[in-house]
Amino acid sequence: MRPELTRKTKADAFLDYYWLKEELVQFCRDNELPVSGSKMEITARIESFLLNGLIEKPKQKQSCRKKKSKEPLSRSTIITEGHRCSQDVRTFFKQEIGEHFHFSTYIQNYFRANIGKTYEDAINAWHEEETRKQDPGYQKDIAPQFEYNRFIREFFSKPVNKGKTRSQAIEAWNKKKSKPYSHSS
Repeated sequence: MRPELTRKTKADAFLDYYWLKEELVQFCRDNELPVSGSKMEITARIESFLLNGLIEKPKQKQSCRKKKSKEPLSRSTIITEGHRCSQDVRTFFKQEIGEHFHFSTYIQNYFRANIGKTYEDAINAWHEEETRKQDPGYQKDIAPQFEYNRFIREFFSKPVNKGKTRSQAIEAWNKKKSKPYSHSS
């Protein structure tokens, strides 16, 4: 059975269970911790608080305003740290790729992971991803913070669950999230 999340909860016990982001935010509010950031950032902040009582401030994201170049965007534009998928960047990629261009999770992750590469490289990566999507076996990656979605996909991928309903998958999820995680896998 999942414990109640209080300031007396042990950090290990906290990490052993699934928590909704809204539960984490409420805990932060109740304990005067910052509430901004992703679910993973908030989880790390709460873990630190439970371990040693420290109240960690959210990491400040660097502003790109001072770095913004006056040069027009081109295929040779370098992807820099703190790259923003702004409206002018969207317009550039729509001109180069076509109106069907969109900032997919894949391409956003590409920008973060490929600092120093060019927009030409990003355009090629976008086309490669679009080609992969044509494969009938293609499955889009689900980010780690979307545990429910990952569980549901995995549930239906198992042969033992063939023919089961979404309600049965949700019931299995509810059972899983009420138990501690197995850290062995």
